[in-house]
Amino acid sequence: MIHWYYPPQIGGVETLLQLWGEQLAVRGHTVTILAASLSEKDEIQREKDPKVVRLACFDPEKTGGPVLSQFRESIRGFFEENQFDIIHLHNMFAPLTPLRTAHLFEQGASHKIPMLMHSHCMNDSQMGKLLISLSWDDVIFVSKWHMEETLTFDLPFKKTNILYNGVKVDYFQKEKGNREKARRQIQATPEETVLLWPSRIVNPDGKPTTRKRLATLLKAGARAKEKTDRFKIMLMAPAYGDEAVQKQHLSAYDDLMKVNDLYQNIVLLDAAHSYSFMRDVYAACDIMCLPSVDEVFGLVFIEAMAMEKIVVGTRSGALPEIVDDGENGYLIEPDDDRQLAELLLNIFELDEKEKMAMGKRARAKVVENFSVEKMIDETVRIYKEFVPLSS
Repeated sequence: MIHWYYPPQIGGVETLLQLWGEQLAVRGHTVTILAASLSEKDEIQREKDPKVVRLACFDPEKTGGPVLSQFRESIRGFFEENQFDIIHLHNMFAPLTPLRTAHLFEQGASHKIPMLMHSHCMNDSQMGKLLISLSWDDVIFVSKWHMEETLTFDLPFKKTNILYNGVKVDYFQKEKGNREKARRQIQATPEETVLLWPSRIVNPDGKPTTRKRLATLLKAGARAKEKTDRFKIMLMAPAYGDEAVQKQHLSAYDDLMKVNDLYQNIVLLDAAHSYSFMRDVYAACDIMCLPSVDEVFGLVFIEAMAMEKIVVGTRSGALPEIVDDGENGYLIEPDDDRQLAELLLNIFELDEKEKMAMGKRARAKVVENFSVEKMIDETVRIYKEFVPLSS
C-alpha cells in the first residue's frame, strides 16, 4: 500500500491506511506500507504487522531534480528487493509531485504487478485527470457518487470498483469515550449543547479550508444565538500546521464570529489528533455538524454515527448514501445557513429519548453498512479479481 502520509500523521486516508494494514495482516496477508519519512532519513518500522517503509525522498514537500532522481532510484531498489502480488496506491494521482506517481507506475508495470489506484477525493484538475487515467488495472472509488462524477470525465479506465470506507464499530462506542474529560477541557456545562465541526481549518498546502464550509456553520451559529446562548462550537486545530497557524487562519472568520458575539461560543481544540482523542471528542459533542459540499464519502460521519451522535450534513456528494435524512441524521441544502440554524434550534429542543433513538438508528446503519470488517471483506474481494487469495 502506498500513500504520501501514514500515522502519526493523521487524516482520513491515513486513518484508513492503518486499518487496512492492521486488519489485512490479522487475516494472514503480508502487508508493506510505503510512505514519506518523518525525518531526513529512511526508516523501516516493524514492531508489528504491517511493515512500514518510510523514504525521506517521498516527502511531497521536497521537490526538485535531485530528490526526484533519488526517489526513482529508491523505488527501483525497493521493487527489486521485494516481491508483491498487488500494489494498492491511495490518492497518488493528487497533483503534488506527479513524477513520483509516474515512477511508481513505471516500476509496477515493469514488474507486471497489478496496480490498483484508490481515489479518496475529486481529481478534476488537468494533472489529476492525467494521472488517474494511466493504465491502472483498477480504479477504486469510495462512493457511487464519486464514481459517477469521475466517469463524466470520460477517462479510459480498464476497470472500476466501489469500496465504502469502514470504521471500527467496536472501538467507536459511546460508552468507551471519555465524555466528561473532553467537556471539562472545553468548559462546557451540562446544560450546553456541544456542536463539533471535525475538520482542519488549514489544508496541507497552508490555505484555509473552504469545501468544509465553516462559514456556513458560523453564520448558522450566529442566527441560532439570537434564540439561545446555551451551545458551544468545537473546532479542530493542529491537523496540519501548529495551533498558531490554525488560529491565524481562523482569524479570517473574525467578521462572522463577531455577529452576536459568536466568538464567545467557539472553542478551538488544541490537543494532538489521535484515534483515542477523536473518540473522546465525539463523546463530548451532542451534534456533529459538517455542512461541506461534494464530499466523496465523509469518514467523520460514520465515526460520529457509530458513537450514536446526531449528524448534520448537506444534500450533496455522497452524504445521501450515508445519512438517511430524518432517520439517522439530517441533511440540509448546501450553503443554506438559515435552514441550518432552524434545524439546530429544533435539535436543541429534542428530548433525550428522541436523541437517543436517532443515535441508535445511526449506529445500526454504520454496523450494517460501514464496518471495517465489511471494508476488508470488499478489499479482499477486489484483490481476488487479480490474485488468488485464501481469505
